[in-house]
Amino acid sequence: MDKTLIGLYKNFFIVGHRGASAYEPENTMLSVRKAFEMGADAVEVDARVSNDGYVVIIHDETVDRTTNGSGAVSDLSLEEIRALDAGKSEKIPLLEEVLEEVRDKGCLFLEIKVKEAAIPSLEIVEGREMLDSVLFISFSSDTLYSIKKASKESHIGLLYIKPVDGIVGAKRLGCEAVLPYYRLATQKAIAFAHRLKLKVIPWTVDELKTAIELKKRGVDGIATNRPDLMAELRSQRHCLT
Repeated sequence: MDKTLIGLYKNFFIVGHRGASAYEPENTMLSVRKAFEMGADAVEVDARVSNDGYVVIIHDETVDRTTNGSGAVSDLSLEEIRALDAGKSEKIPLLEEVLEEVRDKGCLFLEIKVKEAAIPSLEIVEGREMLDSVLFISFSSDTLYSIKKASKESHIGLLYIKPVDGIVGAKRLGCEAVLPYYRLATQKAIAFAHRLKLKVIPWTVDELKTAIELKKRGVDGIATNRPDLMAELRSQRHCLT
């Protein structure tokens, strides 16, 4: 089975948001594994950089909310970060660990939280020859531009939360996907994105009723904290017509 982005885009797909974060500690290996076990086709995680240059997987600017520690990620060494408990005795993973878990299981949507993480993340993905299985995503056009400039073969997608020119801007950047806040995924916006050959993947959808409506509007996939619920939806195709 094709585990590249090309393969992913062939059918409606499920992205586990920070893994299966409704059930396991977000952005941990436990959460990533659970998402695939629950039927996700891809997982989304967040990339930041430690003060000694390692790409680590954590959403927030600080470790306070998701671990038993405190302080900014950028002020902590890898050793200090790895000593923290991210929930259920899980460690904050390295990008390399997540890539190895994803390999042969599905695709990775890698949100670049800070520009400093962009090129190091790209180099790690390239080093593992997984470029065709990773979609680099960001709210920052500058970040995505730097990735595309460094590698024309990279795959990028623009996140947006406000009804600005996200779709047009994404096309100009060379994106292949837009990832809007789900309330912005109107039928008109989806149709416009599709005319520009862009995939549409709204976030974060945890209600079945909302997911059914978005699928009817024509979205290509959905990012969710509850991949088991959405995987069930995907298999019940009669509900979606």
